[in-house]
Amino acid sequence: MSGGTLTVGGLKAVFAEDAGGRVANKATFPAGSLMRLRYAAVLNTGASFSAPGGGGLDPNSNTVTLTRSTSDGGTESRSASANAYSFKVDVVKVDKDDTSTALGDASFEVSRGGQLLRFTKQVGGVYDGAYLLDAAGGTEVTTHADGTLTLLGVEARELSFRETQAPDGYFTVSDFTVEVVPVWNADASEVTVASYRTSGSSLAYVSQDGRSVTVADPSKSLANLPYTGGVGILLLSIIGGVFLMVAVRPYYLSHRAEATANILM
Repeated sequence: MSGGTLTVGGLKAVFAEDAGGRVANKATFPAGSLMRLRYAAVLNTGASFSAPGGGGLDPNSNTVTLTRSTSDGGTESRSASANAYSFKVDVVKVDKDDTSTALGDASFEVSRGGQLLRFTKQVGGVYDGAYLLDAAGGTEVTTHADGTLTLLGVEARELSFRETQAPDGYFTVSDFTVEVVPVWNADASEVTVASYRTSGSSLAYVSQDGRSVTVADPSKSLANLPYTGGVGILLLSIIGGVFLMVAVRPYYLSHRAEATANILM
């Protein structure tokens, strides 16, 4: 590895044939044969992150160059490039009834395909305070005082959010999903635009500018019970009040009749 370039030699050894029940290197190839080399790479900590909603697409470009000898003693080279995308997801936590009020200290668990994802909080640098996808990290992420939460290094796939702790004085929202949706160009070599898509709860929705997902927590009040599944509690309270009125009325009528009888006597 030198200057960001990785050199691998001796590739002819990877072309093999079955020679009488044993594997042997293939010495020659028919003219015009198609050779396809496949490789896999893993993004390192210096990877760039792309933001949906016009926040900026920043592909991690990788170029592979194959150099081989020719029959006349010279060499020839062919190159191919590929773009790998790693995305960031921005969430903003607000008050449902006053979206100008940001809510910090809201905690979430994030999963993909039923598996909890782990994140490490970044300290310093461009992404100070953001959470980077990391198998050695923790399973809980928390919004900042300004209500923001940034997840780094996620794929363009559906993420499931479960609010484990709401800010003081607020109900937690129902589970919801956030998906990064990329649109590729004609030859699938480059993402031309990426956007958010949400589902699962009306309290989690894409912001007006499309650059983040807004999650609105309902404050703890009877008016907000339907948003938490607490509508049943409200109905029970109403029904209980009705039964109380029904029970009190016979008592009142009986007491009144008794008082009237005492007067007549």
